[in-house]
Amino acid sequence: MNNIQVIYEYDEIVSRLGEAIKSSNYKMQYFLDLLQIKRGFFYKKLKEKRFTSEEVIKLSKSLFPEEYHEYEVQLINKLILKSKEELKNNTNKNFESFLKEQKDKYGV
Repeated sequence: MNNIQVIYEYDEIVSRLGEAIKSSNYKMQYFLDLLQIKRGFFYKKLKEKRFTSEEVIKLSKSLFPEEYHEYEVQLINKLILKSKEELKNNTNKNFESFLKEQKDKYGV
């Protein structure tokens, strides 16, 4: 998929968030609590389509639970296949070396 196409699709999704929220089974307070923002700020974000990608992800989990579950299943299956391929090709790393790399990378 083309990057420009992804951007326009994302913009369309953000544009439809207001309708999805109104037609959901949740009360507005649920979304305010979910995003931990005040009512006025929430409506401003809706009007101006200024949700961060993290906020859109949080909202989508509640607004589109079936699609989110399907996404999770696909992601897990993809990771399992990648792990199996690494095991088959003997390109996997042992946990200790992976942990050391991550500690070095993040300075922990």
